Amino acid sequence: MAPYLPLYITRSDGKLEILGKSRKKESNAPTADQLDSRPDAKGNMDYFKELELGDAKEVDWRRKLGGMLIREIGGQEHLGSNYILAALPENYRLYEHVKSGSGSEITDAYLYGHPQGRKKRYRSPGDFFPHLLWLATDDNGEPDNCSCKLCAPDDIQVFKEPDRGKPPEPIKKEQAPVKKEAMPSKPSTIGTRPMVIVPQRSNSQDKGISATKPPASKPPGSATLPPAVARQAGPPTTPTLLAPAKCFEQDEDSQWAKYLFRQGELAWFNRGNAWGLSVILKRTLARDLQNPNRDRAKYLVQPLSHPLHHPSTKIIDSEEGLRPWLAWSPPAPTHQGLASASGLTYSTIDWKGVTSGRYGQGDAEVDGSIFAAKAVDGSFSLFLPLANNTVTTGERIYNGLYLGGEKIWTGEPVRLRVGSGQDIMVIHSIIERLKPGSTSTSSATIFLVGDIYKFSTLALQPGVEPPDNRHLPLRLRQDMEYRNRATIPTKRTMSFWKLVQAKARLTITDIKGRWYESSALLPILKGAEPFSQDLARGEIGDAGAWMNARGDCNAVNGAAPKPGNRVVDRLEAFGKSIPAGTKISKGLDGPPEDQVFPTANVVPPSLGQQQQQQQVQVQVPITNMSMPIDGVEEEGGLGGKKGGEGQGVVSDGDIEQFMDLDRMEEGYVQQFNEGGGQF
Repeated sequence: MAPYLPLYITRSDGKLEILGKSRKKESNAPTADQLDSRPDAKGNMDYFKELELGDAKEVDWRRKLGGMLIREIGGQEHLGSNYILAALPENYRLYEHVKSGSGSEITDAYLYGHPQGRKKRYRSPGDFFPHLLWLATDDNGEPDNCSCKLCAPDDIQVFKEPDRGKPPEPIKKEQAPVKKEAMPSKPSTIGTRPMVIVPQRSNSQDKGISATKPPASKPPGSATLPPAVARQAGPPTTPTLLAPAKCFEQDEDSQWAKYLFRQGELAWFNRGNAWGLSVILKRTLARDLQNPNRDRAKYLVQPLSHPLHHPSTKIIDSEEGLRPWLAWSPPAPTHQGLASASGLTYSTIDWKGVTSGRYGQGDAEVDGSIFAAKAVDGSFSLFLPLANNTVTTGERIYNGLYLGGEKIWTGEPVRLRVGSGQDIMVIHSIIERLKPGSTSTSSATIFLVGDIYKFSTLALQPGVEPPDNRHLPLRLRQDMEYRNRATIPTKRTMSFWKLVQAKARLTITDIKGRWYESSALLPILKGAEPFSQDLARGEIGDAGAWMNARGDCNAVNGAAPKPGNRVVDRLEAFGKSIPAGTKISKGLDGPPEDQVFPTANVVPPSLGQQQQQQQVQVQVPITNMSMPIDGVEEEGGLGGKKGGEGQGVVSDGDIEQFMDLDRMEEGYVQQFNEGGGQF
């Protein structure tokens, strides 16, 4: 099946709260009694529950609405493509009504958010579509122009929900329930505040690259695209102002190529003759002996393991000795009994049985690190709360988010699953929204609000400069300047980040992971010499093409990603895979001892002196392959390809061949010097 392309609805009249009869604010949602799922005396249940973004029924609504909307306003160039709303209009929420008893259960979905209150709700996508079409096409936002059954109950409703068993027929123009004055009679230019953004189709989009070229003129009889649809070549709206850093560590991470890795992140580390999985505890800058005019980053990491044994911490003297967690995919367990079983997690495995040989031969420390890393990848936690508006809006605002293996701040870019697959979003707000009437964070929904950008390239023309967006983070701007200095003299092209949508609202399942500077990460992933050769040719790709996405390692049969397991803090995410009492430094924001970097590796206190003397250096093999990355394909590496889609696939059973760096990292880093143990 062809992928679904997202439609972004940028205008909404939805309300989370309305004024009740007593002129007091009340939630525009089912009442607290209606949300009570406790059974009555006979065991029957009658209650409402909110459907989260990604729920099967919620996705079905967005697919149907996206399909109807694109058929009405999209024109011929969009025929044959699948579309889905990236999200319901802001403040519209879908609830499921559950009635059960006598062994049967009946469920119906209702969409709440209409500005007239909770009694005005939509029962189906077909009911809501006329209202959605009005939001997308009426420049004036005049409610009298809406012909939905809630806004104009006396109007004749002609829209029907598509049959599940067959594709819905195209909606004829004369059936459109939008009043005549709301639809322009001829194509018009785009306003400065588009209400829906339609991805453009081109040959390049088949390869995961969105197009910016305006569509050709439409044949007679096709639906006219209203001015609400963004089609201009320039940014469709104004970029959001970038807020200043709110703490020292956030400021450190906003600087170009200063630190690639952050405290609390999951990372691969070089053991000397193999690679292992670890959590970064501390970092500092030290004088580079090979280049006294610059500093280099060094890190203290704690290797992951099973709960019965923990190795000592390791000092990593350069960033060449680390890799982002998402740069590689974890291998299958070394114990056949663990590899052949399904549904096992770090917390459910019998580690005593593993170490005693009950699951066959293998390396318990390696397997412990693999299962621990997958558990961390499936977790998330929020940190540094900025505002608590739970009384008024039911929302809390945070400054940072641990998402899977990575640490993410507001004010920085992240890679997106939606859009072209290569788009980014600069995060401006991290929002936790509680369910109505609840104070529990376990059922809260996490939203990220920010500006979405796409990578765009222009042919070099005298006197023509790409847009200078000073609202982009410093790392984005300086990395782009670095890349343009290479491509302008060789390729005669220049690139820039083009604004697609400001103040977009996404969930954490839409996020692939952190964005990394190509100028800083690619020399490490490719190796200094191959990168220098690419640089001379002006061939600097995006580092994201070499990266997996958060959730890929836990995905089953390509299923959509899930938000994952919310944990209280970062230490809970790693659990017993690290020694009890481990501290993750807060760096410049922590106490003075957090800024003291050790001069030697530290053995965990749980290990006695005898264990310390008998400690074995365990080699952690990995597979040098990434998950498919939206059609990006480059030459080199395993199987003749590296990074992204089509990378050479090695079976999990061939784990032995990855025990040394020369074979494991061919095509990524400089060859490992035998005996020296250094790059």
